[in-house]
Amino acid sequence: MYLSKSREAFTLIEFIFVIIIIALLAGIAIPKFAATRMDAKLSTKAQNIMTAANEIASYAVAKGYTEANLSKMSSSIANMVRRGEAVDTGAYRAKIKVEDINDCILIKIDNHGSNTETLVIDYGSSTNHYCDRLRSLVDSEAFPMALHGILVSY
Repeated sequence: MYLSKSREAFTLIEFIFVIIIIALLAGIAIPKFAATRMDAKLSTKAQNIMTAANEIASYAVAKGYTEANLSKMSSSIANMVRRGEAVDTGAYRAKIKVEDINDCILIKIDNHGSNTETLVIDYGSSTNHYCDRLRSLVDSEAFPMALHGILVSY
């Protein structure tokens, strides 16, 4: 009876095929992971924008006036400014950044006279794929939102 000798290692061809398969799988998985990560960042930013709008509206109703610096009325905007994701211009406006676009979304308070102000979420003039995605995540149906004045019904 003849016993065959067992192999103890891979051949060079088998090793090369394994490396090629691993490289193909990595080439597919890494871009998907990066896209998922960016989607999560954009979703978080959209949630922060909506939270900021609610904080500003609550501040205006509670105090009866608004501040020129939106970050004084909203901790969400203050945190985005601190992280470099937004710029509070101090003129009743805050610009939300995405990637290299500085005015992807503009949160502003418009004064219509007679102590009547509205909170507006405006889309900036610049655009790219991520900016468009963020804009689609922000619920714009509630805007413009009356903050105080004759437009507010209690």
